[in-house]
Amino acid sequence: MVLLHSTGATWAARPRWKMGPAWRSHQDGEPLGACATLLEQAPRGRLRYLDRVTVLLGFPHVHYWMLPWQAGLYSQADWQSYARASFNQQTGIDPLPWQVQVAHAGFGHSCLAVAIPLDLLEDLRTLFKLKALPLGTCAPLLTAALQHYRIQLPGDCVLAVPETSALGCVYMQHGAISQVCLIHTAPDSLLSDNLFTANLLVEQHAPASFVATPRPIEPPEHWLGPPHPWLMEPAP
Repeated sequence: MVLLHSTGATWAARPRWKMGPAWRSHQDGEPLGACATLLEQAPRGRLRYLDRVTVLLGFPHVHYWMLPWQAGLYSQADWQSYARASFNQQTGIDPLPWQVQVAHAGFGHSCLAVAIPLDLLEDLRTLFKLKALPLGTCAPLLTAALQHYRIQLPGDCVLAVPETSALGCVYMQHGAISQVCLIHTAPDSLLSDNLFTANLLVEQHAPASFVATPRPIEPPEHWLGPPHPWLMEPAP
């Protein structure tokens, strides 16, 4: 599993047939170059053709946008076109060099749209192909954490995922995603201050805050665990 973020990459690997401790390493620098460096160091299984890599993309490699429900859109292609137009109008992103995906939440609900740069995806595939390591899944860190912990979340809350220089938040109302926010943060900033800023930006204040981070945090926020099970950091 590889996490790409703003200052580098983090790699975690675990034997396929054993539940031993994960191998972890971090490399600072340009994210793709850092990933290539870690790829040279990461252990491989005896049957290398069975190895797969999951890539999680953090800030600034992903853009999120909530799409209001549109009664006149019926097909996935309609929603994809609507999402591309919305990214262009609301964020100034040229949708052509981006892979845009829409997660449907059911009839009448707003939909979460995610944009990932196509050139980054292609570079990752090429990099792993050179080492005969197929790219299994490439997903945004924020939505991956939500999928992992969703069953533990109450219907009304905010899931916060702090990163090295960002904070991602998913706001839930009545069990459905109501808003999403990704902000740049200073390295020495407090989680409570960053969460307050995110609340102001989306004009929401959830009754409870749940946090997915590699290290435990103090109340009042509720700590869930790491955003991915292999990202858990050992106690100091």
